[in-house]
Amino acid sequence: MDALKHLIDTDTIQVEVTIRLGRTRQTVSQLSALRPDDVLVLDQAIEDGVEICIGDKVIARGELTGDGGTEDRLCVRVVASGAP
Repeated sequence: MDALKHLIDTDTIQVEVTIRLGRTRQTVSQLSALRPDDVLVLDQAIEDGVEICIGDKVIARGELTGDGGTEDRLCVRVVASGAP
């Protein structure tokens, strides 16, 4: 990894990180019928946390939290790093 740092300025490369909460399958009819207060049940339990991904690859696991600021922004606390 140190050799790579000499070849590429990794401090300036930006990578999009996606947080994956879970998945569900719905028909087009079910999706078009969604209304406020409807609930979509995902394939993960709350205690499973979230997956932190780059592209389709899971690089870490985390849990949702807030930043505690005045806007209380949604954040993810890393609880395990590396591929699961």
